Amino acid sequence: MSEVLTQSWTTDEQLENLARMKRNREIVQGVITSIVTKKAKVLEGDKYEDKEMEVAIFLLEGGVTAYCPATEFSDYEYKSLNGFTGSKQEFIIDHFDLESKTAVVSVKKADQIKKEKFYNELEALNESGELQQRVFEGVVWGFNPKTRRIFVRINGANCFMLPNDWSWERRNVEHQIQRGETIQVKILRFDKEQDLIQVSRRHTLEDPLKKLERLKDMQSIAGRITKVDPVHGIFVQIDVDLEVKGIKPSYLEEPIVGDIVSCVIRSIDREKRHARVVITGYPRGKKKRKDLGSFLFE
Repeated sequence: MSEVLTQSWTTDEQLENLARMKRNREIVQGVITSIVTKKAKVLEGDKYEDKEMEVAIFLLEGGVTAYCPATEFSDYEYKSLNGFTGSKQEFIIDHFDLESKTAVVSVKKADQIKKEKFYNELEALNESGELQQRVFEGVVWGFNPKTRRIFVRINGANCFMLPNDWSWERRNVEHQIQRGETIQVKILRFDKEQDLIQVSRRHTLEDPLKKLERLKDMQSIAGRITKVDPVHGIFVQIDVDLEVKGIKPSYLEEPIVGDIVSCVIRSIDREKRHARVVITGYPRGKKKRKDLGSFLFE
């Protein structure tokens, strides 16, 4: 890296801090400020060789800059690291180039350290029967549209989640998940031999039907029309993160998507996970159906 990268430290104190963290194999946090394609030193055999590849540039506390070549970012080979720009990552100080004053870090090796500790914790919880009761914090790492698996990173370990375990609502998860989002999950399955950890976000959330049951004695609750289908009918979003079937009395005007409605709960079926409400009015007034040709006269 010596020919192409600016120096990481400017004072002896910064170098001493970096040396201490390297010596103790401390896990350090930094922010990826940019991704560049440059020559990086890659360990091949017993010596480092220069190779052209992507390098993540990290900013550490105190204004120290560090560099992570793509080969030290993850066991998984990404097409590009650009999607990680701006994200916080944990790493260890891997080695120095004293001549050019550059510090090389490894996210991958930090993950290996955290993963080993995490697996030991999971094994202990599994033996005590507490594994599925514990809540863990993870970071959404990605989504595979072919397998429809959501990938979550917990303490350096790659975990997966099925779409139905994202939330209680059966919506397209593609539009809900965001890479880098921190979420709460529970462990559904742990197989150390197969290196598999299945997690669920839904199991950390209260069932919205339970919330709805607490509202069933209310004289009126608010909702928003989310869908009006000629075959399947009217659907209403209730403020408990739940979409339910809506019934409109004949004396009310036909709703359109976006209408705010008042309604009462008619039925809740937790086994079939269905609920119905009766629309009683439009507290904000009725939206006007837009004439498709009206833009010609605006």
